[in-house]
Amino acid sequence: MNVPGASTPQPKVRLEIKQGTAIGPGKAKLLEALARTGSISAAARDMDMSYRRAWLLASSLNRAFKGPLVEASKGGSGGGGALLTPLGYEVLRRYRRLEQKAMRAIEADMRAFNALLREAGETPDEPLGAAEPAPDPERIG
Repeated sequence: MNVPGASTPQPKVRLEIKQGTAIGPGKAKLLEALARTGSISAAARDMDMSYRRAWLLASSLNRAFKGPLVEASKGGSGGGGALLTPLGYEVLRRYRRLEQKAMRAIEADMRAFNALLREAGETPDEPLGAAEPAPDPERIG
């Protein structure tokens, strides 16, 4: 249901974990990039974000769960790295599963909602206020 560049609304699943901490599509993509690249800096480059931002997002996830989702090793002659822990893979797998279930659950409603939207390039029959004058704010009440 998520189509890049689509002109229709695309639902996104965001789970509020704790006050001020959530996991949504962005952090899930970061976890996937970390798993794929083995590096916070490479994952950050893949996502067009700063190393600091990627590190802060991974750190916030690590603090929110019972154990770390990402383990980083310090750089050196061979360079550092970052690995998704088993808990990190489990959180990512469960988030993606929740996301798929949520999308399936609202699929019919999203089709009906999208049918109410104007097509790209379609103009309204009448611009706002053309049919009747705007109400007098002093008379509303």
